[in-house]
Amino acid sequence: MKKNLTDVAVALCIFLVIQGALYGVLGVFPPYRVVSSGSMEPTYYEGDIVFIKHVDPHELQVGDIIVFNPKGGGIPIVHRVAEVVEENQTRYFVTQGDHNAFPDSFYAPLPGVPESEVVGTPVLKIPKIGYISVFFRRLL
Repeated sequence: MKKNLTDVAVALCIFLVIQGALYGVLGVFPPYRVVSSGSMEPTYYEGDIVFIKHVDPHELQVGDIIVFNPKGGGIPIVHRVAEVVEENQTRYFVTQGDHNAFPDSFYAPLPGVPESEVVGTPVLKIPKIGYISVFFRRLL
């Protein structure tokens, strides 16, 4: 029993060190998210894990993929920038999933996702490894 607790503690420490290192390199915490829908297929599939890097919202352009917080909180969303709108010294990003027919309306009546809600941009994906978390999230 004591060996099992030691193994768990060591695994937890390794996990925290890796997360801290990724945060230091990517500038986002947590530095990864699990894609939770098929809205970005074929670029990202449900269950893919994406690693996210901090980005200056003023560097984003149409066609870039961003990770952003939905209005009111919840699971961050991974969608593509379809249009950039500058209004009252704030940048807004009209987003749309690659598999979706219409632009998002998460932030209506605002013109799009406010720059303050952009988490970052995906820089790496690991296919399907996060599907177990999607499965358990659906059970709740």
